[in-house]
Amino acid sequence: MALDSMKEIFERSARENIPFWEIVLQYDMEERQVSRQASMAKMLLTWQAIQDAADSYTGTQRSVSGLVGGDGLKMRLYARRGESIGGEFMDEVIVQAISMAESNACMRRIVAAPTAGSCGVVPAVLLPLCEREHYTQHELLEALYVASGIGAVIAYRASICGGRLPGRDRHGVGHGGGRARVAARRHE
Repeated sequence: MALDSMKEIFERSARENIPFWEIVLQYDMEERQVSRQASMAKMLLTWQAIQDAADSYTGTQRSVSGLVGGDGLKMRLYARRGESIGGEFMDEVIVQAISMAESNACMRRIVAAPTAGSCGVVPAVLLPLCEREHYTQHELLEALYVASGIGAVIAYRASICGGRLPGRDRHGVGHGGGRARVAARRHE
């Protein structure tokens, strides 16, 4: 089964009584001709890359042009003052999104999930959610499979090329994957 229709994925999920993430995992196994363990190990490496990129962000680096850098740290300092209207969780999502995007622009570990234009969005949702909800490693891998499946459908159905989409649309691609996992978790 190709990952080209959300409707087909949901129908299969209901018909076979298996979760969305499992369908994406099975697709990856079939597509890359790997075992379940190999697929999950690769997804774990993706999660570790996201964590490493987040952990190594200091806010002191600048891009080659000098135009990017330090804003994630500024946002973190602002959030610590407790003056924002979004609350702690939203503050951390914003901090992570800006920090991940800056890390990429400064040529640190590149996390393009699902595109370089929306690079910080999936990590920005999952990192603070993991901290707040104390997800297990397996639940995080499930979240990444969900985001990956949604990204695959979007890639099939629409352009995800940064040159073709305005910034808000690039971010929408990533945000959809993050939101979907949050919603799926609440309904499990």
